[in-house]
Amino acid sequence: MTVYSRLDYQEALLNASKGMIRVKDPITLLKIITRFIDRQIGVTHVGILLFDRLKDSYVLIDSKGEGGVKIPVGYIRVTKNNPLVTFFVASNNSAFDRKEALVYSELKHLQNFEIFVNKKEGRAIHYEDIQKQMDYFRASVCVPSFYKRELIGVLILGEKLSGEKYFEEEINLFVTLANDVAMAVKNAELIKDLKIAYDKEHNLFIQTSVALATAIDARDRYTHGHSERVSHYSLVIAKELIDEGKIEYDREFMETVQLSALLHDIGKIGIRDNILNKPDKLTTEEFEIMKTHVAIGGSILKPVDGLTHLADGILYHHERFDGKGYPHGLKGKDIPIIGRIVNAADSYDTIVTARAYKASSASEDAFKELIRCKGSQFDPEIVDAFYNAYKAGRLTKREYTSYDFSKLH
Repeated sequence: MTVYSRLDYQEALLNASKGMIRVKDPITLLKIITRFIDRQIGVTHVGILLFDRLKDSYVLIDSKGEGGVKIPVGYIRVTKNNPLVTFFVASNNSAFDRKEALVYSELKHLQNFEIFVNKKEGRAIHYEDIQKQMDYFRASVCVPSFYKRELIGVLILGEKLSGEKYFEEEINLFVTLANDVAMAVKNAELIKDLKIAYDKEHNLFIQTSVALATAIDARDRYTHGHSERVSHYSLVIAKELIDEGKIEYDREFMETVQLSALLHDIGKIGIRDNILNKPDKLTTEEFEIMKTHVAIGGSILKPVDGLTHLADGILYHHERFDGKGYPHGLKGKDIPIIGRIVNAADSYDTIVTARAYKASSASEDAFKELIRCKGSQFDPEIVDAFYNAYKAGRLTKREYTSYDFSKLH
């Protein structure tokens, strides 16, 4: 076993965490993580408790160790009433830092603090129960893995083979890693839920997509209803192009426009809240991270049979007509038409909607901006069709959002 320096493995862990959101199978991901920690740091053992929805409990799904200590995988289940779980959940719902880790060597100090400072014997006894659980797992450190307010799992770390204590920056790194794991697990659950919904009933899938889009929008308090509005505007544009004879009517195409636009920001599930909800302008580095949401969105849909046709609006709605967009720098008609449609619809809604960093604008001003950027950011034909629909009063007609697309023609 090779034990790397603190700087080496910290950098390696940070680099590894950046790509985790794209891993589709959470079990594979978690096994990679336990193996990585075991090999890079050198610990007696490392394991992960992961919440299993069917069993309604936390199950040990992997355990690795160079020191001859291993926890029996698959045989250990931890209920929601377990002291470790209740501690982390209570911390998440109180003034505590919800990402607080438990360090075995600090338990006695915390217990004494409750007895002599807070005068709370009950909480002191709770720390005794926690200690028993950590003894059972032979845990030196336990790190919670949260997605928003949901405890996804717990990372269990044994002692270092070197005999050294865990440094604070190491524990902070494990906290970051554990929460990146939570996003990856929720990403995998999202894929599974979408697949089940699509296979079960197509109309149910559409409604699930609406709910999913609403959930994505809810992460950003300034974009409530954004995905549904972009979907509506995209349908208006598509219908106008059909009426103008620019494209032929096709029911499947219209459905793809609606759902692709509805899920165009699905990749933002992989963007951290401190960037997504930043009240002022993003730094260059933060903007580069934000730009990855299109690739993340594409990777979420890619493994799901029957959903790959929705990728155009997700992957390409930030491409520019002049080739200066991202992620691929496509130009002109090389950009799939749904990507060009969603680009205009998304930009319009962004302009007319108030955000933390800007006031809202009137529809006429928004179209002046879209027209100004014809041929640079936007496809001129799509902007013209969009503006024609606006002048005809079609933007406020909600029949275009009907799921019965046969009514559109």
